[in-house]
Amino acid sequence: MKLRVRRPPSPFRLLKERYFGEETRNPRAARNALKRLAPRLPDDVVPIVGEAVESLIAYQDPDYALLYLDRIERYVGPAGILLPEIGELARLLSARMHFEDPIRFAQLRLDAAGGAAAAPDLNSTDRTEQFRWGEIARMLPVAAAEIALAVLARLGLAGRHLTLRFSARSRFRLRFLKGLAALRITRPFSLRFRMERTWVERWLHMIDRSLLKQPEAAAEIVRTAALIEGHGDAYRDGMAQWAAIIDGLVKPACDGTLPMPHLGDAVRTARRTAQAGEGSGPLAAVIARLKAQTSGPGAALADGV
Repeated sequence: MKLRVRRPPSPFRLLKERYFGEETRNPRAARNALKRLAPRLPDDVVPIVGEAVESLIAYQDPDYALLYLDRIERYVGPAGILLPEIGELARLLSARMHFEDPIRFAQLRLDAAGGAAAAPDLNSTDRTEQFRWGEIARMLPVAAAEIALAVLARLGLAGRHLTLRFSARSRFRLRFLKGLAALRITRPFSLRFRMERTWVERWLHMIDRSLLKQPEAAAEIVRTAALIEGHGDAYRDGMAQWAAIIDGLVKPACDGTLPMPHLGDAVRTARRTAQAGEGSGPLAAVIARLKAQTSGPGAALADGV
């Protein structure tokens, strides 16, 4: 007897269900979730979270805003706030979930021009941004993006730059903006979206582990997200610096393979070195020195740079 294997739904069907289907696609679902969560948040955090929810609905969709709220709610326990720096986490989490891609810049330029009803304006100011070809390829669905990246790597183009102009000066350029902004519905199926989701979950996982192992270090691990911003070379360098700090200090300390009783001080020192903008060499040297000084006092770690 033949067994009937149920085939997974096609990307087109998932896309249709996402934007023309369930009740959760209504912005009201995210706003109601915010209303339920707000009384459990500190008063000064509620405006940050509320602004992020509205912005994420516009950036992507209500589901994306609900995901943001779910992540924030992880740090709101029955007895109160589990992470004192939840306001800072809410701000940095929102910034990371608004990751910069060409779709984002098209949305921003179109909003500045008047939204869907925008008319050509010869006096408007163009915005020019440089992206790496690899970033463009990662906008594709996962399977297609992997093929495109392999081709670009073979041709030596993955690290090359592409300049895009976002303009509202003519009808043609406005159509380009509107078409590019409309591609936000494809974003959740892209390789870039999957990469960003994986990164955010790892960041939150490291915060969770520090709350169990060294709670005083959690605030500094929250702040490491500030290293990753922008797009192009700045984004690539920030991601590499963040990974160096997490893999070199935080993960070994939480695993118990690196005895570092003052993890927060060490992460602060490494983060400030990375933010000084002197490249990867000084950061690698500082991480190596911090690992060699694990038996030293926390003050020495903090003042070593």
